[in-house]
Amino acid sequence: MYRNFIKTIAIVFFLSGCAERAIDISDNDGKIVGGCIAGFDWHLYGLQDSIDYVLYECAKDSIAKGYTISDERLLSIDFSLPPPPKGQLWNKKIAMSQFHSGKITQRKLGYILAATELQYTKILRAAEEDLASKKISQSEFNEINKTAKFKWLGE
Repeated sequence: MYRNFIKTIAIVFFLSGCAERAIDISDNDGKIVGGCIAGFDWHLYGLQDSIDYVLYECAKDSIAKGYTISDERLLSIDFSLPPPPKGQLWNKKIAMSQFHSGKITQRKLGYILAATELQYTKILRAAEEDLASKKISQSEFNEINKTAKFKWLGE
């Protein structure tokens, strides 16, 4: 019985920082023409807010073109990021510090974490394409990755 309790607690802990959600993008006739998926692992604060942020970022160009999304709730959310502390740029380390000191809400923390990780992902994907097409060398890719990761994590 004790073993089952420990297993249950471990599973709950493991799943508490992981989530994924998707939305559909539809045309004026209601036909699904695309979609977006967002998910995070080991994201303990602002998880659902981060997912909302990424889903909206993914769909906003389609929304601007007149398409609709299956989760219209996203259209009523203010995804703006608060200004970072003076003289700094947002990264995970600064955002967590601001959250733990009560200077930003968990919702805004979720948006900041998503925005910084999304920026890192965009930089990394572009660098991977450049590496694959031999526009940059492996050492240049490594440097781009290192710099982008520092901007994301702040470590």
